[in-house]
Amino acid sequence: MVSIIVMAVFGGLCGLGFLAVMALIAKNGKHQFDRVEFASDQDVYALAQAWAGRNGYVLKRSEGDLRVYQKGNGFLTAPMFLEIDRPDGRWSFKSYVRVNGLVVQGDVGLSGDGFLVKVPRSMAKKAQNELYASLNLAPLK
Repeated sequence: MVSIIVMAVFGGLCGLGFLAVMALIAKNGKHQFDRVEFASDQDVYALAQAWAGRNGYVLKRSEGDLRVYQKGNGFLTAPMFLEIDRPDGRWSFKSYVRVNGLVVQGDVGLSGDGFLVKVPRSMAKKAQNELYASLNLAPLK
């Protein structure tokens, strides 16, 4: 019985260590987010709000022209983010997934082919490409 408890504790600590290493890799990575800038006469905020409702994203922060949408809380899967901003009259989308290693947090862009948070990146990319299509933007690859 004692050996089962020791192995469970060891496995848990190894898992936390692996998560911290992944967060550190993400924090120091070259591709921490995807940014798309575009011009549009459409009400992008209204389109994004409707899109968010259909895809399980929640408006987490709204400051001036900035809107931050989040899906997930990091318990079962890494949280996925879409930031919408309108600096200088042009629209801007910033997309990423956050890796939380308890001590270290790092962000990873949705495009690319790395192994870090592959499933959440794929889920976020699929959902966000739906919004991109409604605005006639090229999809994230």
